[in-house]
Amino acid sequence: MISGSATPALLASARADSARGAWSEVRALLGAHTADARAHPELVTLYGEALLRTRAPREASAWLAETATMVRRSGDRAATRKAANLEGVACFESGDIGHAEERFQEAMELGRQDGDDLLLARATNNLGTIANVRGASREALALYRLAIPAYQRLGNARGMAETYHNIAISFRDLGDAAHTEESEQRALEFARQASDARLAAMAQVGLAEVRLRGGDAELAEAEARRAAQDLAAAGDLKGEADALRLAGAAATARGRFDDAAMLLARAVRLARDHGFALIEAEGRRASAELALAQGDAKRAVSLAREALAIFERLAATEVRAVRDWIATVELDRH
Repeated sequence: MISGSATPALLASARADSARGAWSEVRALLGAHTADARAHPELVTLYGEALLRTRAPREASAWLAETATMVRRSGDRAATRKAANLEGVACFESGDIGHAEERFQEAMELGRQDGDDLLLARATNNLGTIANVRGASREALALYRLAIPAYQRLGNARGMAETYHNIAISFRDLGDAAHTEESEQRALEFARQASDARLAAMAQVGLAEVRLRGGDAELAEAEARRAAQDLAAAGDLKGEADALRLAGAAATARGRFDDAAMLLARAVRLARDHGFALIEAEGRRASAELALAQGDAKRAVSLAREALAIFERLAATEVRAVRDWIATVELDRH
């Protein structure tokens, strides 16, 4: 048992666990000593990061919001920069896009002022993700490309993998299949350099999406299922939910409706239970398409409206497409 007077020991233990990637241990340790953690800026960020890495974005958002004033007043610039970026990630994951954007902008400005290239790259990358969700794919690409030189200077293969995966998503949304696949392949290469199985699996999900959009639903389903298993093994519930969503969409395209229903139900449940708003919306949208393929237009519209409500809250680019889809289905019903 670590007492409140032993904060240095608590900090040493949390640092050691985080250095070896044992984020569940960090979460358990600091969760048992939140009073001590709340009083120390670095412990605040370690606990916030642990909550995010163990896929608890709502809890991370609440924790970082309630400790933000203390961290800023502490004068610890490194903790202040990191806390702002972490809170942005937590808000983004749980669907509070406006607040997320404010925190990322704050983190980017602090990183610029303090010469923190890694934090600056992460915040820039995160702002690109918001731009992409809003349909500003070219703006997102510009932001991602700003992050790449910083990651290159730092030799950060993990950051390069994440950025190229994000670039691939932007190219996908622009309808550029060739550059989408090329970017996902680069993401996969950097993930392997970093020996990061989770990022490699994320890139595989991206490549599976390319296969599905190219008409090869069978290969897309197989790749997405394999990626879902790898992401589950890595403890990445968000990535697993996204992979299951894609596998379900591919199964729908193949006419394998029972499998599709099972896959999509698990994807939506994971996303809903853990606060991954965008993945939940995409899963509900895919479920609506499954219902329509099964001939149940009424259920399809109901599911699409559930997806639409989340997309609207996120101010996501999918809003217009889902509204148009609902209108078309309702017109065909009458």
